[in-house]
Amino acid sequence: MNYLTKTRVEAFSDGVFAIIVTLLVLEIKVPHIEQHESVAELGTALLGLLPKILSWIISFLIVCVIWVNHHRILAQVEHITHGLFWLNALLLLWCSFIPFPTALMGDYLGNPLASFVFGCILALMALTFSLIRWYALRNQQVLKKTVDLSHYRRATTRSVVFGPSLYLLGGALAFVHTWLSMAVFAFIPLYFIVYSAASSVQSADE
Repeated sequence: MNYLTKTRVEAFSDGVFAIIVTLLVLEIKVPHIEQHESVAELGTALLGLLPKILSWIISFLIVCVIWVNHHRILAQVEHITHGLFWLNALLLLWCSFIPFPTALMGDYLGNPLASFVFGCILALMALTFSLIRWYALRNQQVLKKTVDLSHYRRATTRSVVFGPSLYLLGGALAFVHTWLSMAVFAFIPLYFIVYSAASSVQSADE
């Protein structure tokens, strides 16, 4: 079978992720005020940036989680087929769009549609992760021989059930209250960070 070079796919993906996190922060611009020496005016302008800063922090953490998951998935892969490459490209497509709904939330934090769009894009990203895992299970020659298939199958099921669902829940909750939506979006990466840290400590103890 004609395989693609894995290291080039990883390098291409890492480059896209690096550009994404750079684009995220570009939406936070230095505010312009009339009286440059006015502490009160500058303070008010900085407070006005808080929605953008909050959206940026949440998106930055989510992109970091995506990168870690992407790294873990490719670490279990031995060969990159054309099908796997295009699924990876689809994942990067959704990820590269994240700066847009992030900016949308920053500008229209009180508008539930902005948070809903953000949740939908992340749900599509999470669903594509599940498709990559499903593809690997259907084409097991792409996986390393050391991969525990039963564990991989369970992880795939969990990713299908919980990943897209949580992001859609976060988007839908925006129509109840915007801050409920933001709380869900913030909870997802924070939970992952704590869980990963706890798992690392447990593995080290064993």
